[in-house]
Amino acid sequence: MPDGLYRILDISSHVVHGYVGNRASTFPLQLLEWDVDVLNTVAFSNHTGYMQWKGERATASQIRDIYEGLKSNTLTDYDVILSGYIPGAEAVREVGRVVEDLRRDQNDSPYGRDEIIWVLDPVMGDEDKLYVSPDVVPAYESLLPLATVITPNQFETELLTGTKLTSEADIFTALTTLHNKFHTPNIIISSAVPTGSGQQSSSSGKGNDFICAGQTFRSDGSACQFFLRLPFIDAYFTGTGDLFASMVADKFFKHTRRCHETYVSKNLTIPDHDLPLVRTLEDVSAIVQAVLRKTADAVALYDKQAELAVKTLGVARPEKGTKERRIADMKHGELRLIQSQDAFKNTHTNVKAQFYSA
Repeated sequence: MPDGLYRILDISSHVVHGYVGNRASTFPLQLLEWDVDVLNTVAFSNHTGYMQWKGERATASQIRDIYEGLKSNTLTDYDVILSGYIPGAEAVREVGRVVEDLRRDQNDSPYGRDEIIWVLDPVMGDEDKLYVSPDVVPAYESLLPLATVITPNQFETELLTGTKLTSEADIFTALTTLHNKFHTPNIIISSAVPTGSGQQSSSSGKGNDFICAGQTFRSDGSACQFFLRLPFIDAYFTGTGDLFASMVADKFFKHTRRCHETYVSKNLTIPDHDLPLVRTLEDVSAIVQAVLRKTADAVALYDKQAELAVKTLGVARPEKGTKERRIADMKHGELRLIQSQDAFKNTHTNVKAQFYSA
């Protein structure tokens, strides 16, 4: 651990331009004092929201080669593994083998370190659309039992449980189903809008708010389910899930250490409001909401200036629906990570978790 930094292996996609995948996670994690090693699962010119891109996807053997190079130089003393988008079922399974190998080496180590935390974001699709091949789904299902924390979105939750989230109660039933099926100890559904809620906003077609929900376990083995209700920020974002998962990795690791020092080492019971996953979701939601507000404000200013330029200077603006407009809007809609440094360093949790009982 150089200079007292924590060490994390970030296995995710890479783009030259834009903020998705490891481009959305590396800088925030570095601000939070992580030494970030990045293993790229794709190398693209830009993210796919631009509709056109160039680049390559990593194969399972290429992922293994990179890992073997790290291992041969004893560079694999990680505290946390974070995994995001992985192209192809065999590559997904290879990442699972990498994590198993890292944990096996750690268990054989004479230093007695805690088991490596694995935050697994099962990136398979969103908004009722699968954007990986169907054989990736069972590949992920085989890995979920190995993860410490998983962060599926609503579509991924429905895919993994086989149940539509039509009511708030369905969200918490899904959490139970995910645990019973995969035995993952810590689960966060990163965003969910029950399809039967009837809430619609005027422009986006989404609800006026959405739910982040989680399930973890108390020291007596009982399940603790909780949730936050958060407002939708009316703009189009990319990379939100990647940012969310990276902040979960940071906060869950640190809150787990804090709880061990404050409660576990003194044989004290951790109160529900201070459980690591509860505090993690509160902190992460505050950070992500702050970044999205900063981004949405910048997009609104860009739109205002572009329309003003049309009216006052006669500067042509591409028509909505054209490829040129899509590219321009995507470019100006990238997450404002650099401009949001205070949000990462100074977490002010303004929404507290509520606890659910059936």
